Amino acid sequence: MALSKIDVANMLTGATPVANGGTGIASGTSGQFLKFTGSTTLASTAVTQGITEADMFVMASTYDSGSSGNKTFTNEFSRVANDTPGRIGTGISLDTSNGKYTFGSTGIYLIILSLGANVGSGDNEAGFNLKVNGSEVNYLYVGASGGGTTSSKAATATFLLDVDSSGSSGDYVQIASHGDGVVYQGASTYHQCAITFIRIGDT
Repeated sequence: MALSKIDVANMLTGATPVANGGTGIASGTSGQFLKFTGSTTLASTAVTQGITEADMFVMASTYDSGSSGNKTFTNEFSRVANDTPGRIGTGISLDTSNGKYTFGSTGIYLIILSLGANVGSGDNEAGFNLKVNGSEVNYLYVGASGGGTTSSKAATATFLLDVDSSGSSGDYVQIASHGDGVVYQGASTYHQCAITFIRIGDT
């Protein structure tokens, strides 16, 4: 007796198991992908890989430290607003009353500090102190040694931060200056002193 084809669509009800050539689900979710949840079933899931947060703040005008070289910056920095900036996600929040940067979501963040400054004559140095939850964790500095002239200096430093508590009462970072007689460079049309945040993965 010759075999005939089986009308699977009309003869089966429910989901066809993976072991029998099916997906183990009756339907998926629009815009998502399928992944194995075990040895016999599949499920639809959203893909969350990739950069989900990126933000940048710059010093919008020059700041002269004068004789008080150790200062936590508060309102000297602001979110970059020129050169058609891009931002991913909800962004980082800055409280200009205390200089605290807080995070909209947890994760591992790459923090990039950029420093541009004019350092006074003599054995002087300019620097940024990066603080996490009030404690210094990274220090970026440039120096000028003698010569009786002011030197223009620039440097960049990076730091990886594990943010496991987000929101206004969660983990936060601050930037503090270091060095007397330093002019930190800033303007609305170019960026020299800046801090950049990029979320690169889950915590």
